[in-house]
Amino acid sequence: MPYWFTERHTPTRGLTFQVEKNLYQEKSPYQILDIVETQDFGLMMLLDGIIMVTEKDEFVYHEMLSHPALFTHSNPQKVLIIGGGDGGTLKQVLLHPSVEKAVLVEIDEMVVNASKRFFPKLATAFEHPKAEVRIEDGIAYLKRSENEFDIILIDSTDPVGPAEGLFHKEFYADCYKALKQNGILTIQSESPWIPDLQPIIRQANQDLKSLFPLVIPYTAAIQTYQAGLWLFQMASKKHHPLNEIDSSKHTGFNFRYYNPELHKGCFALPQFIKELLA
Repeated sequence: MPYWFTERHTPTRGLTFQVEKNLYQEKSPYQILDIVETQDFGLMMLLDGIIMVTEKDEFVYHEMLSHPALFTHSNPQKVLIIGGGDGGTLKQVLLHPSVEKAVLVEIDEMVVNASKRFFPKLATAFEHPKAEVRIEDGIAYLKRSENEFDIILIDSTDPVGPAEGLFHKEFYADCYKALKQNGILTIQSESPWIPDLQPIIRQANQDLKSLFPLVIPYTAAIQTYQAGLWLFQMASKKHHPLNEIDSSKHTGFNFRYYNPELHKGCFALPQFIKELLA
């Protein structure tokens, strides 16, 4: 029987949608996973009651986490994804012919298995010959890496539970160490509209600036994520996304959100975000 579900963003507001059917629930040592069917967004994955993936709009987040960095780097060959157990970011990374290897490190195998079962269009990336999927703690994995990756993408859940450590300066320092001399790190940086998240966003920006010579935030509009506006932060050792973009590299791709014009426009920040990060 259909019912209304609300993902709460603050004590007084949230996103409400109608669930047609509960399809699956599982609990791991890290979190509770639900798969629900909705009329407007298709199948939806929830982790601890928070929307992670929907069939209808997953492409926005996954394209915008991955492609700005991949098109900014001159020749990305080895890419690391921390988190991203649904496979969506991995799928986007593997579209780039220069990528020779993409390593995905996901702490919770339950997420990978659920994606294979309910989101097979994303999960096909797990079987790609250039993909390496590791079920382990991404924080521990990075501590063993040095001068290894061209790009690191942090595809994490919110900064609570198993993902909390992915928002600390020590983790960003390990990312810096694991990147090559012209490497790029991109993190998902939550919604700047949510008051409780604003200090975390600001601290992440300050921590990245203390480590990287270039830190360039950008945004995307994602209707099913908190408050509809999402922030990402690109931290680069050398390449600037607005100085070195080569539009000719975009030929042959079939994006649904990202494009060369958006690449330039997404780095233009609303004034309230500029003030948040000042």
